[in-house]
Amino acid sequence: MASSPTASPASASSRRMDGLDLLRACAILGVLLFHAPAVVHEAVPSTIRLAFAHGWTGVNLFFVLSGYLVGRQVFGPDMDTSLGGRLRTFWTKRWMRTLPLYFVVLAVYALKPWLVGAPFLGGWHYALFLQNFEMPRDFVQSWSLCVEEHFYLVLPVLAFALGGRRWPAGAWLLLVALSIVARWRFSHGLPPDSLISRFPELAPWSTDQHLDGLGIGVFLARTAPTWKVWPQRWRVACGAFGAGVLALTLWRYGAFVTAASHVWISTGLAVGFGGVLVGLESLRLPPWPRWGTYQVAVLSYGAYLWHGLMVRVFERLGLSLGAWGLDLLAFISAVLGVAWVTYVAVERPCLRMRDQLLARWASSKAPHAMPTPSLRDELTTQEPSP
Repeated sequence: MASSPTASPASASSRRMDGLDLLRACAILGVLLFHAPAVVHEAVPSTIRLAFAHGWTGVNLFFVLSGYLVGRQVFGPDMDTSLGGRLRTFWTKRWMRTLPLYFVVLAVYALKPWLVGAPFLGGWHYALFLQNFEMPRDFVQSWSLCVEEHFYLVLPVLAFALGGRRWPAGAWLLLVALSIVARWRFSHGLPPDSLISRFPELAPWSTDQHLDGLGIGVFLARTAPTWKVWPQRWRVACGAFGAGVLALTLWRYGAFVTAASHVWISTGLAVGFGGVLVGLESLRLPPWPRWGTYQVAVLSYGAYLWHGLMVRVFERLGLSLGAWGLDLLAFISAVLGVAWVTYVAVERPCLRMRDQLLARWASSKAPHAMPTPSLRDELTTQEPSP
């Protein structure tokens, strides 16, 4: 991801995987549809509004992608023999990818009282990624970043310090079971048909309740040497199975999460998106779709972090072009535009610093060793998103 988002599609596709970029682009567009300004949701036809209402599932897709992409790093070739070196490299890769822009956006939220005269409803715990253990009242979308950061903290300890790289693949599915139990305990005693959103004093976003997608992703990374050599028709069938599970899950539980559906819906989405990932991972797109998909995928992290503020800007200013389609296009374009600015100003420089730091550490251990370009590209360009 160190290259510019305006890189040629040919060079981009040589270092990225079109199928994963397509999934990442779909995930962020789903989130943006779900959180589009009120002027869009009020004017959109009812049939399309139902589709918009399912856009929140993009977060679950991001979890599966993150688990898979980070799992590839954990189960990839061992680049370091020392435990300290492994942990340092893993956390440097993750935190220099995710933390700089997060704290830039958090600073903008914290400065709202001086910038626009609106209070910041968060607190110091946002700096420690603890806001998902309550109901976030500001910078709400950051709850999923908390889940991922906690996972990034624990995963390398399990994999490197406790020997998780040698565990049976099925052991990583225990994360799914853990989250099912956690959600059952959370929902126990609540009226089954009541919407989770009606209980603001509770915290349905805690990390222990949202490990399904990350666990499925790590499981897929662990088993990749097996399913990557499947015949193409098997992988397509797996993708079709995943799509069927998604359709069944959403048909059974709907777009609005109740106390009863909260227990199972994340698991169904994780399994479904995992199957779709297997089916699409080797996809190759034609040049022009590849170019557009690549741009959206590269900007997805920034778009996720900024979209909440952009919704407020559109709604406070009453911005509208007179047609919901144009308003939606303007909103998505504005979010991606802001994401592009901060990609160039914040994300890309930090990724370059990260790569330079990792290269310096590698050269200090083996001055005459040359990094493997294909491996370095694989580990530095296919970055997880929120």
